[in-house]
Amino acid sequence: MLKLDGLSRELAGRQLLDRVDLHLQAGEVLALLGPSGSGKTTLLRLVAGFDAPTGGQVWLHGALASQAGRVLLAPERRQLSLALQDATLYPHLDAAGNVAFAVPAERAPSRAARRERAEALLAAMGLSGMGKRQVASLSGGEAQRVALARALAREAPLLLLDEPFGNVDRLTRLDLLARLRDQLGSTTAALVITHDPQDAEALGARVLLLREGRAEAQADSLARLRERGGWAREFVG
Repeated sequence: MLKLDGLSRELAGRQLLDRVDLHLQAGEVLALLGPSGSGKTTLLRLVAGFDAPTGGQVWLHGALASQAGRVLLAPERRQLSLALQDATLYPHLDAAGNVAFAVPAERAPSRAARRERAEALLAAMGLSGMGKRQVASLSGGEAQRVALARALAREAPLLLLDEPFGNVDRLTRLDLLARLRDQLGSTTAALVITHDPQDAEALGARVLLLREGRAEAQADSLARLRERGGWAREFVG
């Protein structure tokens, strides 16, 4: 599904990411943890194809997508879906319209079918009956749920989430994490960027801990990461 081989990114003489290796299979959830400036978003941008690495390779679905100095596979051809912390919704569409826009035509060939699928995904994200709400009337947390529903609507095999729960309170976040986990299924892989170890724990995710652009530690769970001791144990608590 996703393989990073010695992935590096340097910008203006600063090493943002330094020889990171990563493997992610279908159905797996991997949480990228680390403090601000550790390289989490840099890694996601390289996976998405927005930037070219200065070293190493990105492999997607068995194909070489990026290598040092080159993006070989454009972002729109990478068979992935992306949701960011700041939900960028289409202001001229209502909540269901935003989600329906991402539903593949082969999944729902008619406008009515796409709308029905959108309403179902909104309900799965805890927004049942809110499909006709205008974007401007949504709270930050509600907009974030719509953005997650839209990301899921694409039914891409790889889901990239960059701090997707930052605009919601703790109780709402735990509910949303559980809902997201239920929606992923066995065929979708997810790469989730978060600064909060509790997010990784709630998702039951594998963990990659980044520090100053380097892979500090990897583990099958947050509990295993705690067993490592040292800075890793100190960071995840």
